[in-house]
Amino acid sequence: MKICLYNDVAFKWAFGRQEQTTPLISLLNAVTGYDHPGTLFGKVRIVNPFDISKYQEDKMGILDLRVKEKRTGTWADVEMQVAHQKFYPERSMFYLAGLYRDQLNAGEDYAALRPCHGIHILMSDLLEDETDWYNCYRMTNVKSHKLLSRHWNLYYLELGKFQEAMRKKGVSWNPLEQWCGFLSGTHEPSEPLEEKFRDNKGIREVHEMLQEFTEDERLREQYRLHEAWLRDQRSIERERREIKEKLAAETRLRKKAEAELKKREKKAEAESKERERRSVLALREAGYSDERIADMLGIPEKRVKAVRK
Repeated sequence: MKICLYNDVAFKWAFGRQEQTTPLISLLNAVTGYDHPGTLFGKVRIVNPFDISKYQEDKMGILDLRVKEKRTGTWADVEMQVAHQKFYPERSMFYLAGLYRDQLNAGEDYAALRPCHGIHILMSDLLEDETDWYNCYRMTNVKSHKLLSRHWNLYYLELGKFQEAMRKKGVSWNPLEQWCGFLSGTHEPSEPLEEKFRDNKGIREVHEMLQEFTEDERLREQYRLHEAWLRDQRSIERERREIKEKLAAETRLRKKAEAELKKREKKAEAESKERERRSVLALREAGYSDERIADMLGIPEKRVKAVRK
């Protein structure tokens, strides 16, 4: 049985169990250490661990994983997102704000607040104006670009762009690139792990865990149900995109027709004015007064007087 880790059930099972946190810690450190070297996560507590019963009635299950580093109190919110969402940046900021706000209990001082990391792994492209597959956002001064605080950190990993970078051979296979390559692929647990992933302990552990996953009937069924849900979502998104493209095409055609009509009307108006001008000049040449010309042509005398050779 081939497994896609971007399936919500497989992802949460691999990274959301308190008894096996090595893969999660490896992924967290790969993301947060990509542009700021260091190890932020050692031992972690998963606030909302994986629970197979959550998938029995709701094929979507929990959306994110909330994690707290036991020693420093640093927080992380991890989410794998397959379907495109228009307001995903706003949604991810809302999640991060909640993670930061919920740290304090009544009576606690702001000094107790710890850094938060919102990590979003995306199968579909989100940031149209960014060409890189890795983007991290923090609070900085828009003029000096100096950092206000390292407490708010938002990471977007766009796996579609990463796959394009792989095709262009623009990947050096550091730990985060190994994780992105592994998460964006399809895996057969009975086959050997690809060589480019073998020095990553977290990936090795996930690969070994997937054999257990495929042997569990409940997990296989929930995986299948979620795959069916994902197919439905992709179909709905494709239909929406096709409708949007059709409406856009119809709008372009309508605007083009309106522009052509205005052009013709403007041309007809100019030709009408030119015929009127020539008529006025011809009648003047024939000796008629402006008042008489206005009466003959059925136009205001003021328009007649405005005509010059």
